[in-house]
Amino acid sequence: MSGRPRFQRYDRPQYNDEYYDDRYYYRNDYYHNDRYYYEEPRLPTGPRATSAPTAPKGNTQPAFKRAKVSNKNVMEDDEDDEFARNDMVFMRPVDLKGAVFERINQVGEGTYGKVYKAKNKITGQLVALKRLRLESEREGFPITASREIGLLQSFNHPNIVGLSEMMVEKNAVYMVFTYMNHDLAGILQQAEIVISDGEKKNIFKQLLRGINYLHAKKVIHRDIKGSNILLDDKGVLKITDFGLARRMKNINSNVESPNYTNRVITLWYRPPEILLGSTDYGREVDIWGIGCILIELFTRHAIFQGTDEIDQLWKVYDIMGTITVEEWPDCNTLPWFEMLRPNSHKPSLFRHKFGSLLSPQCFNLATKLLAKNPKNRISASDALRHPYFMEEPQEQKLAFVDKIEGEWHEFEAKKKRRQLREAKQKEMVKNSG
Repeated sequence: MSGRPRFQRYDRPQYNDEYYDDRYYYRNDYYHNDRYYYEEPRLPTGPRATSAPTAPKGNTQPAFKRAKVSNKNVMEDDEDDEFARNDMVFMRPVDLKGAVFERINQVGEGTYGKVYKAKNKITGQLVALKRLRLESEREGFPITASREIGLLQSFNHPNIVGLSEMMVEKNAVYMVFTYMNHDLAGILQQAEIVISDGEKKNIFKQLLRGINYLHAKKVIHRDIKGSNILLDDKGVLKITDFGLARRMKNINSNVESPNYTNRVITLWYRPPEILLGSTDYGREVDIWGIGCILIELFTRHAIFQGTDEIDQLWKVYDIMGTITVEEWPDCNTLPWFEMLRPNSHKPSLFRHKFGSLLSPQCFNLATKLLAKNPKNRISASDALRHPYFMEEPQEQKLAFVDKIEGEWHEFEAKKKRRQLREAKQKEMVKNSG
């Protein structure tokens, strides 16, 4: 094994800290002509090293302790694929031609790309490949994808999806994720899948933990919906799709507006302030979305199903009531408030529609999540401490995932509904003929 020298880092505790104050030392190890060489560690040269005190008289300990050199990591010629006396294998030769990942089927599609279920030919691991749309880009790599990759690399939480690697194949760019068997939208559309109240509580608590982690890092997801909430076969929930996410601007919101775009969030989960044209918003837009998800866990369908922005606002008013100055004093400052002001006042029908469906504490939490005034919405951290999670029934392990036949994502559920609709139409034509 030969090649250019490689550097190996050694932590400071291996050396004499009393005289050398630098954080790390380096030793230059390399192989050449099947022989192993090393060079002496370089002495620190910074200002702290030059100003280090001299050794006191009578101290026989050398100012610099040489690191012990061992060639235990040297690969022996007579060994295949394994390092001598070392359990860690960094690379192994693989005789593989063609693509590393074998596509199985498509499981999703969005504004920014398609998602495929695939299998790693070497390890056999299932992964999700998200192909980025580059056809319409005229100025290089899309800024939304670049922002999403940067955010994903900074996350480390069990309820947030992790980016495994990036892959370029035949002029296409893919993001590689751990494969998740289902998404919440796909599961809720299957009437035969029964979810207990304790399991619903577990799902919602995992969702809140993920959102609380994002908000603590000053990240707004800006597209909370059922298809972006994934579940695996062990009952672990992960939030995905950060194509619209962004970090909050580090400004004083009392002095200047962050001026975010309001062309965010899927229509059915869009809060009133976004529908009324606000560009000065924060974490509260995600809270409205998870409030919609909480109700959806019990109804199995989105509660506000508008056809466009104006109709969506009216759907919110029909259930939550129209906005009043008493509950939202500065609502008249919203860009489109006067233009979309309703002619008459509508009272809230929220309790009438959902009061009997939810427990008292669950209804109280939903009310705080779906407050029309964003300043009145509960935060994710406070929601995790809500009495709803302390009342009976207690949260339960997601046992229903073991009984699910097949895998369900919203993409597959829509495909199933389309097939049923086409079969029904054919049956009607056949009967009429």
